[in-house]
Amino acid sequence: MVRLIHTADLHLDSAFSSRFSKEEAEERRQSLLMAWNRLLSYGIEKKVQAVLIAGDLFDSAVVSRSTMEIFLSSIRRNPDISFFYLRGNHDTENTFRFQENLPKNLFLFSKGGKKYRLNEKLILAGKEYYGSTERNKDGFPGQSFWDFKEEDCNLFMLHGELTESDIRYPLEPASGIGVRNEESAEQDRNARTDRKVQQGRDTWGDREEQQDKDAEQEVQQDKDAEQEVQDNAGISLKALSRYPVHYLALGHIHKRGEGQFGSIRYAYPGCLQGRGFDEEGEKGFFYLEVNEETKEIQTEFIPIKEGEFRILELELCEEDDSLSALEKIEEKIKEEACTEKDSLRILLKGEKSPEGERNLRYLERALSERFSYVEVKEESRLVLRKEDYIHEKSLKGEFLRMVSDSESLSEEEKEKIILLGIGLLQGEEL
Repeated sequence: MVRLIHTADLHLDSAFSSRFSKEEAEERRQSLLMAWNRLLSYGIEKKVQAVLIAGDLFDSAVVSRSTMEIFLSSIRRNPDISFFYLRGNHDTENTFRFQENLPKNLFLFSKGGKKYRLNEKLILAGKEYYGSTERNKDGFPGQSFWDFKEEDCNLFMLHGELTESDIRYPLEPASGIGVRNEESAEQDRNARTDRKVQQGRDTWGDREEQQDKDAEQEVQQDKDAEQEVQDNAGISLKALSRYPVHYLALGHIHKRGEGQFGSIRYAYPGCLQGRGFDEEGEKGFFYLEVNEETKEIQTEFIPIKEGEFRILELELCEEDDSLSALEKIEEKIKEEACTEKDSLRILLKGEKSPEGERNLRYLERALSERFSYVEVKEESRLVLRKEDYIHEKSLKGEFLRMVSDSESLSEEEKEKIILLGIGLLQGEEL
């Protein structure tokens, strides 16, 4: 049994400049490094043989000296673990250009593709893609990169987005077991037959002539595979299924996801830690146990609690003012078990009245000292009953009638104008 960790999209040294102060941004950058340390601690505890990093280790080509030193030092301090790093779209070929004496247990890939033997029958292959068709000759000496053996358990690393048409067999969330049917089984049988034909194992006609054709075909297939498995459109599971690949370790998508295509089990671990509200929710990595003899691969998602971006939605009624809204927010925070390291975006839904506009700044200030970051957004629907003001003989009544009866304004524009006007009538400043 071989134990592995599959992670991706760490984006170390991210700027965090959009919503955080200089000090808060630095704290966030350190949190990314701490998440990496927690992954390593788990790997040491489980005695994993290797850590697979499927792209975007750093956020840009410029990496601070301290971050680079911490990362490389953490690898040197764990000589019993092999680290396989496949560069992604945020990385460059020159990521370690100015680093001398890289750790001996850090292994890289290339555009042409490289293979590593992790165990007697366990192969790890990886191919980097930067939108270029440049070819290298890395890989096993004397062999085509795409020459995978049926008897091996083959793992593959890629960084990119799957083409939508290829995502057909989602895993059942509860069991983690691939949903298979007769159609997918037939596809497996056809894929195996196709591989035998493509690799020239069916020998008919003149053997010498067939061998020459097979050699030409293999060269052409090597070129075709490079273009078809991954191109500007994404990663094609259909093209990859021509080869006996059993696990596809993916990076690039920051949300966790798994699936099955024929014999290929594929997985995105998502980013190791969220960096914004577009990366909300639980983050972490995959722990794998691989049986190379049976080719069975068990996966378990391991969450990392190092501060999450959380979006909380509350249903409020028209009568809820600022204080009652704060009480309901507190209840929601307790219900969701938010921690002080979390960043919160609180969306107020439901209804609101024109006169009872809630003080969002007050709500943010009341919560900001207890959490890493807080923002409150009003998305409630304005309740405006015409019968309440239709006969009201006042400036407010005239204003409401004029705006609500306007045919040139959209409902959204009416709401903004009414809220602004009511605020001014009540003495608020613009």
